[in-house]
Amino acid sequence: MRVFLDRSVLLSACGSERSLSRLIIEIAAARRWRLISASYCRAETSKNIGKLGEAAALKWPEMQSMVEWVPNALTSRKPLLLTASKDKPVLISALAAKCAVLLTLDKGDFGILLGTRVYGMLVSTPRDFLIGEGLG
Repeated sequence: MRVFLDRSVLLSACGSERSLSRLIIEIAAARRWRLISASYCRAETSKNIGKLGEAAALKWPEMQSMVEWVPNALTSRKPLLLTASKDKPVLISALAAKCAVLLTLDKGDFGILLGTRVYGMLVSTPRDFLIGEGLG
């Protein structure tokens, strides 16, 4: 299964050993999940990782090696219901990468989409995703 991680999930995974985001990354190989993210998310995470402290900044290089990075997809022929323009590249990139699920902790911008499917792709929090996979 192709699992897209947005910047909030990447930051959470680096910032806390006990986060569900970190758990997803740690068990991905055993569950046969391919972790995918876009260059946009990588740049945003790199820009903000220092705010989480030294331990998070040290964890970030390792996390980067566990994710398959895809080019940003900036346009879609399909209409999208998402008000925050900064998050459209995330959604479009996840769709372009043919991911089964987009994981985010950004309830402010993705809230209207959480728990729904966008052109067949589930938009979920890490917690709800793990519950849906029978791990919660």
